[in-house]
Amino acid sequence: MRCPLYFLIIILAALGFVLSAQAYAAPVADTPFLQEYREFFTLEGAANDVRALAVDKENRVWASTAHGIYMLQDGKSFTAMQSEEEAGPSFCAAADPDGTVWLGTWKGVYHSTADGQLQKAAAIDEPIGAIGASEKFVVALGPKGLWLMKDGSWTRHTGTWANSAFSVAFESPDIFWTATGHGVYRFNGVTPVRHLYSGDELLASEEMAVAVAPDGAVWCGGMGGLDVYQKGSRLRSYTSKDGLPNSDVRALAFHPDGTLWVCTALGVARLKDDQWSLRHSLRWLPANDTRHVAFDKEGCAWIATSKGVSVIRRKMMTLAEKADYLYDILLERKVRDPWIVGISRLLTPGDVSTSVHEDEDNDGEFTNHYMVMELFRHLVTGDPVALERAWKARDTMELFQTITGTSGFIARTFVPAEWDGPDNVNPYRFHDRNRTYTEREIAEEQVRDPRMKCVEERWRPTPDGKYLWKGDTSSDEMCGHFFGYYFFHEYGAKTEAEKKQVADLAARVMDYLMEGGFDWKDIDGESTRWGVWSPEQLLNNGDWRSERGINATELLSYLKVTAHLTGDPKYEEAYQSLIRDHDYLKFARAPKSTDPSDHTEIDTSLLVLIFPALMNLEKDEEILAAYKEGLNQLFNEIKDQQSPFYNFICAACGVEEMDPEPCVKFLRDAPLDLIMWTIDQRQREDLNLVRWPELDKWQIDRLLPADERFLMRWDKNPYEAVAGSGGQRESTGVYWLLPYWMGRYFGYIEAPESGTP
Repeated sequence: MRCPLYFLIIILAALGFVLSAQAYAAPVADTPFLQEYREFFTLEGAANDVRALAVDKENRVWASTAHGIYMLQDGKSFTAMQSEEEAGPSFCAAADPDGTVWLGTWKGVYHSTADGQLQKAAAIDEPIGAIGASEKFVVALGPKGLWLMKDGSWTRHTGTWANSAFSVAFESPDIFWTATGHGVYRFNGVTPVRHLYSGDELLASEEMAVAVAPDGAVWCGGMGGLDVYQKGSRLRSYTSKDGLPNSDVRALAFHPDGTLWVCTALGVARLKDDQWSLRHSLRWLPANDTRHVAFDKEGCAWIATSKGVSVIRRKMMTLAEKADYLYDILLERKVRDPWIVGISRLLTPGDVSTSVHEDEDNDGEFTNHYMVMELFRHLVTGDPVALERAWKARDTMELFQTITGTSGFIARTFVPAEWDGPDNVNPYRFHDRNRTYTEREIAEEQVRDPRMKCVEERWRPTPDGKYLWKGDTSSDEMCGHFFGYYFFHEYGAKTEAEKKQVADLAARVMDYLMEGGFDWKDIDGESTRWGVWSPEQLLNNGDWRSERGINATELLSYLKVTAHLTGDPKYEEAYQSLIRDHDYLKFARAPKSTDPSDHTEIDTSLLVLIFPALMNLEKDEEILAAYKEGLNQLFNEIKDQQSPFYNFICAACGVEEMDPEPCVKFLRDAPLDLIMWTIDQRQREDLNLVRWPELDKWQIDRLLPADERFLMRWDKNPYEAVAGSGGQRESTGVYWLLPYWMGRYFGYIEAPESGTP
């Protein structure tokens, strides 16, 4: 059911959330969209080198491989269809209009039969490199000439055309085109009537692919890109300058929906409505070296690669259905006792059945993200289980503090003590094991970075021996915890007693920080590596110049949250003192560094966590104006990333311009699987490598859709040219679920029309 606009405004106003004018814009409807996902098929031995595919009238998939002809049996595995004596290189495959599949091999032509068997053409006993069929005849071309089959009889023909044929496409039942190593030929029957060559006619003379579009245009592809001909004239060409991601073209095919699929040396490029997209990396393909593509009756794309077959399937989904799917993965594999939500490790890359838990430095921060997601899910759906699970995470946040045995210090994370075993016998892994540093190693680190803290004892056992907890807690963790304290107090705690539980926890943490002079003292009595907010360090130590803006703003937010939760005036007094005596408000006016040498997406993600409390709790107009200035500075720096997490929060906090459409597009485009594949964009010819917005790594010069870049959480740079974990980790999905439920709650996304909550 759609929420009336005035009712939404009343609800949000009652809960204390400031909404900008943009938030009153019409929400994006959750209409069904096509969600793509893939499945791999590995063949045996040399047969994994797949050259071509075709689908017969029974929807069976046939494969030409380096070791012969194979057919997909029962949708489960490819089976050899030839004897070892017959098996050998097979080069091409095509289906005729009746659904018979024709295949060219090292020893002639084969075709499929109605019962799924294979039959050889007796007349041909020589290599065939390209094959095609129309209602009138089948044509097969090879190094020794052209064969034409009409009325069941094969005849051989030779001529002046090039015999290095790679592809065949029919313009009409009588007229076909063939791409060769020396141009593209147009045949009327067995008579060549036109030859296109490089220069004014083609980008290159070596042509690997030809296809005829639904509108009759002829597309030719090879090394160099694509040429388009219609009615005898070249309409245009496509190279990397025109958006083609890779100009080494191997095969072309038009999907029934009109999309052009282009097999290249760097995956499958697709052109629809003059927009290019790319399917590459192990997220989509077993190898980027693609050779051929065929479509089945359901519109699934079967792609031949040098390391097997990928089928890119698609199904209609709503965002609500996608949320349910990702949430199921989270519950199945991402929650470890007592209720920590974190990324898991895959013992076999890409195989989720081998998933095991592992720790991360910011388990506390990201479990708070999860907790807030459950709160918004509860607010939207009314599901009591969502609130129960949010409480489990909140109780775990309490344990993050009490497990340290201190009055207020919080752990980065904690793991069962039994994880402390040799890696070769223990499937679990915890990072940064305790170690010692030599004086030389310390000198090496601190000359590079004087702030570097060489921590020898990162992991400490609890007195009962049940857990190991990790220290050296960072500002990331503090921002994540206070983000969680604020939202849980406002939306999760229902009674005064419950609110006091949250307030007491925030007070313990803040008191501990204040006792350390606003530096985060570990149990060794020294500040942690990143836990510095004091005026003495931020204002007087030049090595903290980069963090002045964000850390000053963070500390103001921590104090404001604690003052609100507890009602104790000492926190407001400390807050006002930082503004009055140390000018921390100046930094909050522009907290996001715009210097590329200082840029990090971590800072962006942390600022997004701390602004909601500042914008909604501050009542002094002058101070609030400074925060609005800082919020707008942040938003103007990040809005083009089209992050639903960033943009939805900024808009809910008062940013006056936010278009929800690109954010919803991200949610739709995001991959259905959560495996963190490595995505390498450096070979794409449609992108440039730049040193912006960060100087220390290569990035690409434009933002790609979510399904073409690495799967990330919001503390990563979406422009990174190479990122991912090689399929060795699986995300929690909270990066998607949190902004989705926020978008639903704030009114940027409608409920699906089916009435699903």
